[in-house]
Amino acid sequence: MKCIILAGGFARRLLPLTENTPKPLLPVGGRPILGYIIDKLRAVGGVERIYITTNRRFWHSFQEFIRTECVGLDAELYVEDAENEGQKLGSVGAIHRLAADKGLHGDCLVIGGDNLFDFGLDGLTEFHRKVGASVVALHDVASSAKASLYGIARLGPDGRILDFVEKPRDPPSTLASTACYLFNGEAMRSLATYIDEGNPPDAAGNFVAWLCKRLPVFGLVMGGLWFDIGSKESYAEADTLYRQRRRAGDPG
Repeated sequence: MKCIILAGGFARRLLPLTENTPKPLLPVGGRPILGYIIDKLRAVGGVERIYITTNRRFWHSFQEFIRTECVGLDAELYVEDAENEGQKLGSVGAIHRLAADKGLHGDCLVIGGDNLFDFGLDGLTEFHRKVGASVVALHDVASSAKASLYGIARLGPDGRILDFVEKPRDPPSTLASTACYLFNGEAMRSLATYIDEGNPPDAAGNFVAWLCKRLPVFGLVMGGLWFDIGSKESYAEADTLYRQRRRAGDPG
């Protein structure tokens, strides 16, 4: 199984914090957001290689991160041909381009590089093996107001995603995508069809919404905390909590 970490955005909503530092490398609790994701990947078995996909503006920062924080891991930087917001490939576009260039046609774990989460990834991989299909890690945000900000899944009794919608005005549930996906080979091979049809290349949830109408895709509700660092407020909240944890002796 390969892993793709999506880190190609420019995070304009977090300016000026992201003027010279990409969002996944902003410090939370004294260390980069991406460092916590790497910790989770170290703890899960079966990941053969990690690709971090980013843009030309920030590639050097991620290259240094790989050198210092990915020691002992097979990690590679994939640089998208983009220097500004208007040139970026988008999440789905980046997955498709990388998969095509690197020949990634089997199981692939895809993680948004601006995520902070408590849950371990082993539960996701075990559930994937059990159902034999793609799986989306979900978090119950517990309110319709919050749900309207995320990609939201409606599940059947067996956990299969019946419907998935990005930022709905009237959410069908409060189960939000955490931008942690385990796509099987069939889903990865479907990326070319999705792109060729002219579908949106940005938010990966758009691909999930398209995919779940064509192939079995399951959702797994994960416990613990989850932060989507999309605003200065959520960034400050996460930083405060993780600093408190470090003072209490919990590495996060």
